Amino acid sequence: MRRFLLALSLLIAARAAHAQAMKIGYVDVQRAVQEVEEGKQARSRLKAELDTKRANLDQKRASLEKMKADYDKQAPVLSDDAKRKKQEELQKAFIEAQNEAGQMQEELSGKEQEATQGISKRLLQVVAEVSDKESFTFVLDKAALLYAPAASDVTNEVVRRYNERFGGAPAGKTPPKTSPAPKPPGKK
Repeated sequence: MRRFLLALSLLIAARAAHAQAMKIGYVDVQRAVQEVEEGKQARSRLKAELDTKRANLDQKRASLEKMKADYDKQAPVLSDDAKRKKQEELQKAFIEAQNEAGQMQEELSGKEQEATQGISKRLLQVVAEVSDKESFTFVLDKAALLYAPAASDVTNEVVRRYNERFGGAPAGKTPPKTSPAPKPPGKK
């Protein structure tokens, strides 16, 4: 339905443009977010954090397995009251580990979303600049297209300009707004 509405609005816009030439481009936004330097740095930071937290969770898992093995060895000689107490301790430790793993996942997802949002906002600024400079009537997200010629793909240009303008700004911090570097004469 969404694609139908998009196609319909393009058709209406084409009629409204009459004799005016339309130029349509597209950007693979998902790929662009992955390829800009800031996106690579954010992914690297998040991976390092994930690896650290996974190592901590692996240690806790090993500790739980040891507690369980110790319980299994001691169970035959423990009183019913002592068994119940040990089982409760094991269950409590297991639930805590599960909760911690869930919190870790939520935290990392939030950080990833925060980094992606900042990049996406700046990416839209760059897409607008490319659109103005190249005189595009429309620039669409590749995810909304069923087909488009490769010549209409401006993703590489958007990534290049993003890196020129914003470089590897840390996620969550707004880089200084600067105008794009001037091009040497005779180059597009």
